Amino acid sequence: MALRELHLHHFRNIEQQKLQFSSDLNLIYGANGSGKTSLLEAIYYLSTARSFRTSNHRRVVQEGSRSLTLFGVVTDPVRGSLRIGLEREPGDANGVRLQRNGEVVRSVSELARLLPVSVIEPGTFELVAGGPGNRRRFLDWLVFHVEHWFSGVWQEAQRALKQRNHLLRHGIIDHSSIGPWNARVAELGERLNQGRQAGFDRFYNEFESIRARSQAEWLNSVSLAFSPGWDSSNGLASVLESNLEAEARAGFSLYGPNRADIRVRVGKQPAGEVLSRGQQRSLVVLMKLAQMRVLQSVGCEGICLLDDIHAELDGENQALLAGELLALNTQVFLTGITAPNEGALGHLMHKHEPAMFHVEHGRFTEQ
Repeated sequence: MALRELHLHHFRNIEQQKLQFSSDLNLIYGANGSGKTSLLEAIYYLSTARSFRTSNHRRVVQEGSRSLTLFGVVTDPVRGSLRIGLEREPGDANGVRLQRNGEVVRSVSELARLLPVSVIEPGTFELVAGGPGNRRRFLDWLVFHVEHWFSGVWQEAQRALKQRNHLLRHGIIDHSSIGPWNARVAELGERLNQGRQAGFDRFYNEFESIRARSQAEWLNSVSLAFSPGWDSSNGLASVLESNLEAEARAGFSLYGPNRADIRVRVGKQPAGEVLSRGQQRSLVVLMKLAQMRVLQSVGCEGICLLDDIHAELDGENQALLAGELLALNTQVFLTGITAPNEGALGHLMHKHEPAMFHVEHGRFTEQ
Protein backbone atom coordinates (compact mmCIF):
# COMPACT_ATOMS: atom_id res chain seq x y z
CA MET A 1 0.00 0.00 0.00
CA ALA A 2 1.23 3.50 -0.80
CA LEU A 3 0.00 7.07 -0.94
CA ARG A 4 0.96 8.04 -4.48
CA GLU A 5 -0.68 11.47 -4.72
CA LEU A 6 -1.81 14.14 -2.28
CA HIS A 7 -3.72 17.38 -2.90
CA LEU A 8 -3.74 19.90 -0.04
CA HIS A 9 -5.92 22.99 0.24
CA HIS A 10 -5.63 25.43 3.17
CA PHE A 11 -3.90 23.04 5.54
CA ARG A 12 -1.69 24.89 8.05
CA ASN A 13 0.63 27.16 6.03
CA ILE A 14 0.06 25.19 2.82
CA GLU A 15 -2.39 27.12 0.65
CA GLN A 16 -2.62 24.74 -2.28
CA GLN A 17 -0.29 21.96 -3.38
CA LYS A 18 -0.37 18.80 -5.43
CA LEU A 19 2.38 16.27 -4.71
CA GLN A 20 3.28 12.90 -6.18
CA PHE A 21 5.25 10.49 -4.03
CA SER A 22 7.51 7.49 -4.36
CA SER A 23 6.01 4.23 -3.14
CA ASP A 24 9.27 3.62 -1.23
CA LEU A 25 11.12 6.58 0.28
CA ASN A 26 10.17 10.26 0.38
CA LEU A 27 12.52 12.86 1.85
CA ILE A 28 11.20 16.28 2.87
CA TYR A 29 13.64 18.92 4.09
CA GLY A 30 13.57 22.58 4.97
CA ALA A 31 14.05 25.07 7.78
CA ASN A 32 12.09 24.83 11.02
CA GLY A 33 8.59 26.23 10.52
CA SER A 34 8.71 25.83 6.74
CA GLY A 35 5.95 23.22 6.55
CA LYS A 36 7.68 19.84 6.47
CA THR A 37 5.96 18.56 9.63
CA SER A 38 2.66 19.95 8.31
CA LEU A 39 2.93 17.61 5.33
CA LEU A 40 3.27 14.58 7.61
CA GLU A 41 0.42 15.94 9.70
CA ALA A 42 -1.76 16.22 6.57
CA ILE A 43 -1.11 12.58 5.64
CA TYR A 44 -2.01 11.52 9.18
CA TYR A 45 -5.09 13.76 9.08
CA LEU A 46 -6.27 12.19 5.84
CA SER A 47 -6.15 8.79 7.56
CA THR A 48 -7.63 9.70 10.94
CA ALA A 49 -9.43 13.06 10.54
CA ARG A 50 -7.36 14.39 13.42
CA SER A 51 -3.90 15.81 14.07
CA PHE A 52 -1.03 14.31 16.03
CA ARG A 53 -0.06 17.86 17.11
CA THR A 54 -3.32 19.39 18.39
CA SER A 55 -6.88 18.47 19.29
CA ASN A 56 -8.17 21.83 18.01
CA HIS A 57 -9.25 21.42 14.38
CA ARG A 58 -9.26 25.18 13.81
CA ARG A 59 -5.50 25.25 14.22
CA VAL A 60 -4.92 23.07 11.17
CA VAL A 61 -7.03 25.26 8.89
CA GLN A 62 -4.94 27.93 7.18
CA GLU A 63 -5.36 31.33 8.73
CA GLY A 64 -8.01 33.32 6.87
CA SER A 65 -9.70 30.18 5.46
CA ARG A 66 -12.94 28.59 6.63
CA SER A 67 -12.16 24.99 5.74
CA LEU A 68 -9.47 22.56 4.64
CA THR A 69 -9.55 19.87 1.96
CA LEU A 70 -7.30 16.85 1.53
CA PHE A 71 -7.45 14.42 -1.38
CA GLY A 72 -5.26 11.38 -1.89
CA VAL A 73 -4.72 8.52 -4.30
CA VAL A 74 -3.82 5.25 -2.59
CA THR A 75 -2.54 2.21 -4.46
CA ASP A 76 -3.33 -1.16 -2.96
CA PRO A 77 -2.14 -4.51 -4.39
CA VAL A 78 -5.58 -6.07 -3.81
CA ARG A 79 -8.03 -3.18 -4.33
CA GLY A 80 -6.06 -1.28 -6.94
CA SER A 81 -6.17 2.52 -7.00
CA LEU A 82 -8.43 4.24 -4.46
CA ARG A 83 -9.33 7.94 -4.27
CA ILE A 84 -10.01 9.17 -0.76
CA GLY A 85 -10.93 12.67 0.35
CA LEU A 86 -11.65 14.72 3.43
CA GLU A 87 -13.11 18.18 3.99
CA ARG A 88 -13.46 19.85 7.36
CA GLU A 89 -15.02 23.17 8.27
CA PRO A 90 -14.52 23.53 12.05
CA GLY A 91 -17.62 25.69 12.45
CA ASP A 92 -19.83 23.21 10.60
CA ALA A 93 -22.09 21.19 12.92
CA ASN A 94 -21.84 18.24 10.52
CA GLY A 95 -18.14 17.95 11.28
CA VAL A 96 -15.98 16.24 8.68
CA ARG A 97 -17.05 15.06 5.21
CA LEU A 98 -15.37 11.93 3.88
CA GLN A 99 -15.32 10.31 0.45
CA ARG A 100 -13.97 7.17 -1.18
CA ASN A 101 -14.02 6.90 -4.97
CA GLY A 102 -16.59 9.71 -5.07
CA GLU A 103 -18.98 8.08 -2.61
CA VAL A 104 -19.76 9.32 0.89
CA VAL A 105 -17.99 7.52 3.72
CA ARG A 106 -19.80 7.72 7.05
CA SER A 107 -17.06 6.54 9.37
CA VAL A 108 -13.49 7.75 9.84
CA SER A 109 -12.52 4.17 10.65
CA GLU A 110 -13.25 3.22 7.02
CA LEU A 111 -10.58 5.65 5.79
CA ALA A 112 -8.18 4.59 8.53
CA ARG A 113 -8.34 1.00 7.28
CA LEU A 114 -7.58 2.14 3.73
CA LEU A 115 -4.58 4.22 4.82
CA PRO A 116 -2.89 2.86 7.99
CA VAL A 117 -0.40 5.50 9.11
CA SER A 118 2.16 5.19 11.90
CA VAL A 119 4.00 8.33 12.99
CA ILE A 120 7.18 8.82 14.99
CA GLU A 121 7.58 12.43 16.08
CA PRO A 122 8.78 14.16 19.26
CA GLY A 123 5.46 13.57 21.07
CA THR A 124 5.69 9.84 20.36
CA PHE A 125 8.53 9.50 22.85
CA GLU A 126 6.00 9.88 25.66
CA LEU A 127 5.01 6.29 24.87
CA VAL A 128 7.49 5.04 27.49
CA ALA A 129 7.54 7.83 30.09
CA GLY A 130 4.00 9.13 29.66
CA GLY A 131 0.73 7.88 31.12
CA PRO A 132 -1.02 4.60 30.31
CA GLY A 133 -3.36 6.28 27.83
CA ASN A 134 -0.46 6.65 25.39
CA ARG A 135 0.33 2.95 25.48
CA ARG A 136 -3.34 1.97 25.40
CA ARG A 137 -3.81 3.99 22.19
CA PHE A 138 -0.64 2.41 20.77
CA LEU A 139 -2.03 -1.08 21.34
CA ASP A 140 -5.57 -0.24 20.22
CA TRP A 141 -4.28 1.19 16.93
CA LEU A 142 -2.62 -2.15 16.24
CA VAL A 143 -5.65 -4.24 17.22
CA PHE A 144 -7.96 -1.97 15.18
CA HIS A 145 -6.03 -2.85 12.01
CA VAL A 146 -5.76 -6.56 12.81
CA GLU A 147 -9.28 -7.27 14.14
CA HIS A 148 -12.09 -5.57 12.21
CA TRP A 149 -14.62 -6.14 15.01
CA PHE A 150 -12.54 -4.22 17.54
CA SER A 151 -13.60 -0.69 16.60
CA GLY A 152 -17.32 -1.34 17.06
CA VAL A 153 -16.85 -3.07 20.41
CA TRP A 154 -14.51 -0.30 21.58
CA GLN A 155 -17.09 2.38 20.75
CA GLU A 156 -19.84 0.45 22.54
CA ALA A 157 -17.58 0.06 25.57
CA GLN A 158 -16.92 3.82 25.66
CA ARG A 159 -20.65 4.53 25.69
CA ALA A 160 -21.29 1.97 28.43
CA LEU A 161 -18.44 3.33 30.56
CA LYS A 162 -19.78 6.86 30.16
CA GLN A 163 -23.19 5.79 31.47
CA ARG A 164 -21.66 3.84 34.35
CA ASN A 165 -19.39 6.75 35.31
CA HIS A 166 -22.40 9.06 35.34
CA LEU A 167 -24.06 6.85 37.95
CA LEU A 168 -20.88 6.52 40.00
CA ARG A 169 -20.34 10.28 39.95
CA HIS A 170 -23.78 10.76 41.49
CA GLY A 171 -23.39 7.89 43.97
CA ILE A 172 -26.14 5.78 42.35
CA ILE A 173 -24.98 2.21 43.01
CA ASP A 174 -28.19 0.31 43.72
CA HIS A 175 -28.37 -2.89 41.72
CA SER A 176 -31.43 -1.94 39.68
CA SER A 177 -29.67 1.19 38.37
CA ILE A 178 -26.05 0.24 37.94
CA GLY A 179 -26.41 -3.54 37.62
CA PRO A 180 -27.21 -3.54 33.87
CA TRP A 181 -24.26 -1.22 33.18
CA ASN A 182 -21.94 -3.42 35.25
CA ALA A 183 -22.97 -6.36 33.10
CA ARG A 184 -22.57 -4.42 29.86
CA VAL A 185 -19.14 -3.02 30.74
CA ALA A 186 -18.01 -6.47 31.89
CA GLU A 187 -19.16 -8.15 28.68
CA LEU A 188 -17.55 -5.58 26.39
CA GLY A 189 -14.44 -5.30 28.56
CA GLU A 190 -13.78 -9.02 28.38
CA ARG A 191 -14.12 -8.94 24.59
CA LEU A 192 -11.74 -5.98 24.30
CA ASN A 193 -9.31 -7.76 26.58
CA GLN A 194 -9.24 -10.81 24.31
CA GLY A 195 -8.39 -8.67 21.30
CA ARG A 196 -5.81 -6.62 23.17
CA GLN A 197 -4.09 -9.67 24.65
CA ALA A 198 -3.88 -11.35 21.24
CA GLY A 199 -2.60 -8.11 19.70
CA PHE A 200 -0.03 -7.65 22.45
CA ASP A 201 1.20 -11.24 21.99
CA ARG A 202 1.76 -10.60 18.28
CA PHE A 203 3.50 -7.32 19.05
CA TYR A 204 5.71 -8.85 21.72
CA ASN A 205 6.90 -11.61 19.38
CA GLU A 206 7.93 -9.02 16.79
CA PHE A 207 9.56 -6.86 19.45
CA GLU A 208 11.61 -9.83 20.64
CA SER A 209 12.80 -10.48 17.08
CA ILE A 210 13.97 -6.86 16.74
CA ARG A 211 15.57 -6.92 20.19
CA ALA A 212 17.57 -10.00 19.19
CA ARG A 213 19.02 -8.08 16.22
CA SER A 214 19.93 -5.05 18.32
CA GLN A 215 23.41 -4.62 19.79
CA ALA A 216 22.17 -2.51 22.74
CA GLU A 217 22.88 -4.39 25.96
CA TRP A 218 20.57 -2.17 28.03
CA LEU A 219 17.61 -3.57 26.09
CA ASN A 220 18.08 -6.92 27.83
CA SER A 221 16.87 -5.41 31.12
CA VAL A 222 13.62 -4.05 29.63
CA SER A 223 10.40 -6.01 30.14
CA LEU A 224 7.01 -5.50 28.49
CA ALA A 225 3.78 -6.92 29.91
CA PHE A 226 0.12 -6.37 29.14
CA SER A 227 -2.22 -5.36 31.98
CA PRO A 228 -5.97 -5.58 31.16
CA GLY A 229 -7.02 -3.02 33.79
CA TRP A 230 -8.17 -5.42 36.48
CA ASP A 231 -7.01 -8.60 38.20
CA SER A 232 -7.54 -11.06 35.38
CA SER A 233 -7.61 -14.01 37.79
CA ASN A 234 -11.14 -12.77 38.54
CA GLY A 235 -13.79 -11.97 35.98
CA LEU A 236 -14.45 -8.29 35.33
CA ALA A 237 -18.10 -8.64 36.41
CA SER A 238 -16.99 -9.83 39.85
CA VAL A 239 -14.37 -7.08 40.16
CA LEU A 240 -16.88 -4.34 39.30
CA GLU A 241 -19.46 -5.67 41.74
CA SER A 242 -17.03 -6.00 44.66
CA ASN A 243 -15.54 -2.51 44.21
CA LEU A 244 -18.70 -0.45 43.76
CA GLU A 245 -18.35 1.59 46.94
CA ALA A 246 -14.71 2.50 46.25
CA GLU A 247 -15.58 3.53 42.71
CA ALA A 248 -18.53 5.61 43.93
CA ARG A 249 -16.18 7.47 46.27
CA ALA A 250 -13.80 8.09 43.36
CA GLY A 251 -16.65 9.05 41.04
CA PHE A 252 -15.44 6.98 38.07
CA SER A 253 -14.50 3.43 37.04
CA LEU A 254 -11.28 2.30 38.68
CA TYR A 255 -11.26 -1.08 36.94
CA GLY A 256 -12.00 -2.16 33.40
CA PRO A 257 -10.77 -1.78 29.81
CA ASN A 258 -10.33 1.97 30.39
CA ARG A 259 -7.40 1.14 32.70
CA ALA A 260 -5.50 -1.21 30.36
CA ASP A 261 -1.77 -0.62 29.93
CA ILE A 262 1.46 -2.00 28.53
CA ARG A 263 3.80 -1.99 31.52
CA VAL A 264 7.31 -1.08 30.40
CA ARG A 265 9.78 -1.76 33.18
CA VAL A 266 13.44 -2.13 33.99
CA GLY A 267 13.49 -4.60 36.84
CA LYS A 268 10.60 -3.54 39.07
CA GLN A 269 10.74 0.15 38.16
CA PRO A 270 8.94 2.01 35.33
CA ALA A 271 11.32 2.33 32.39
CA GLY A 272 10.67 6.07 32.18
CA GLU A 273 12.28 6.50 35.60
CA VAL A 274 15.39 4.44 34.80
CA LEU A 275 16.29 4.77 31.12
CA SER A 276 18.07 7.82 29.74
CA ARG A 277 16.23 10.07 27.31
CA GLY A 278 18.19 8.56 24.42
CA GLN A 279 17.39 5.01 25.53
CA GLN A 280 13.70 5.87 25.83
CA ARG A 281 13.70 7.25 22.29
CA SER A 282 15.38 4.13 20.97
CA LEU A 283 12.91 1.89 22.80
CA VAL A 284 9.94 3.78 21.39
CA VAL A 285 11.30 3.42 17.85
CA LEU A 286 11.69 -0.35 18.34
CA MET A 287 8.15 -0.59 19.69
CA LYS A 288 6.76 1.32 16.70
CA LEU A 289 8.71 -0.85 14.28
CA ALA A 290 7.37 -3.99 15.97
CA GLN A 291 3.87 -2.56 15.64
CA MET A 292 4.39 -2.07 11.90
CA ARG A 293 5.76 -5.59 11.52
CA VAL A 294 2.56 -7.01 13.04
CA LEU A 295 0.50 -5.21 10.42
CA GLN A 296 2.74 -6.52 7.68
CA SER A 297 2.43 -10.08 9.03
CA VAL A 298 -1.34 -9.98 8.50
CA GLY A 299 -1.09 -8.44 5.03
CA CYS A 300 -1.85 -4.85 6.07
CA GLU A 301 0.82 -2.57 4.62
CA GLY A 302 1.15 0.64 6.60
CA ILE A 303 2.86 3.97 5.91
CA CYS A 304 5.59 5.20 8.23
CA LEU A 305 6.03 8.93 8.98
CA LEU A 306 9.32 9.96 10.63
CA ASP A 307 9.56 13.59 11.69
CA ASP A 308 13.19 14.70 12.05
CA ILE A 309 13.98 11.36 13.64
CA HIS A 310 17.66 11.35 12.66
CA ALA A 311 18.16 14.32 15.00
CA GLU A 312 16.75 12.28 17.90
CA LEU A 313 18.85 9.10 17.54
CA ASP A 314 22.55 8.33 17.69
CA GLY A 315 24.37 6.60 14.85
CA GLU A 316 23.90 3.07 16.19
CA ASN A 317 20.16 3.45 16.55
CA GLN A 318 19.88 5.19 13.19
CA ALA A 319 21.52 2.12 11.66
CA LEU A 320 19.07 -0.19 13.42
CA LEU A 321 16.12 1.93 12.27
CA ALA A 322 17.37 2.03 8.69
CA GLY A 323 17.84 -1.72 8.61
CA GLU A 324 14.39 -2.44 10.02
CA LEU A 325 12.73 0.01 7.62
CA LEU A 326 14.43 -1.69 4.70
CA ALA A 327 13.21 -5.07 5.97
CA LEU A 328 9.66 -3.74 6.27
CA ASN A 329 9.72 -2.61 2.64
CA THR A 330 7.03 -0.05 3.37
CA GLN A 331 6.43 3.51 2.19
CA VAL A 332 8.41 5.97 4.31
CA PHE A 333 8.19 9.75 4.68
CA LEU A 334 11.24 11.26 6.39
CA THR A 335 11.72 14.92 7.29
CA GLY A 336 14.79 16.87 8.32
CA ILE A 337 16.38 20.30 8.23
CA THR A 338 18.75 18.96 5.60
CA ALA A 339 18.50 15.89 3.40
CA PRO A 340 20.11 12.86 5.15
CA ASN A 341 22.80 12.29 2.55
CA GLU A 342 25.17 10.98 5.20
CA GLY A 343 24.89 8.71 8.20
CA ALA A 344 22.87 5.57 8.69
CA LEU A 345 19.53 6.95 7.51
CA GLY A 346 21.26 8.34 4.45
CA HIS A 347 22.01 4.74 3.50
CA LEU A 348 18.31 4.32 2.77
CA MET A 349 18.92 6.44 -0.31
CA HIS A 350 21.36 3.88 -1.68
CA LYS A 351 18.67 1.18 -1.54
CA HIS A 352 15.87 3.25 -3.03
CA GLU A 353 15.44 6.04 -5.53
CA PRO A 354 13.73 8.51 -3.22
CA ALA A 355 11.44 11.35 -4.10
CA MET A 356 12.97 14.45 -2.53
CA PHE A 357 11.14 17.68 -1.71
CA HIS A 358 12.42 20.99 -0.43
CA VAL A 359 9.88 23.13 1.42
CA GLU A 360 9.99 26.83 2.06
CA HIS A 361 7.09 28.93 3.43
CA GLY A 362 4.61 26.11 2.76
CA ARG A 363 5.68 25.56 -0.87
CA PHE A 364 7.15 22.24 -1.89
CA THR A 365 9.59 21.83 -4.76
CA GLU A 366 10.59 18.39 -5.96
CA GLN A 367 14.35 18.11 -6.31
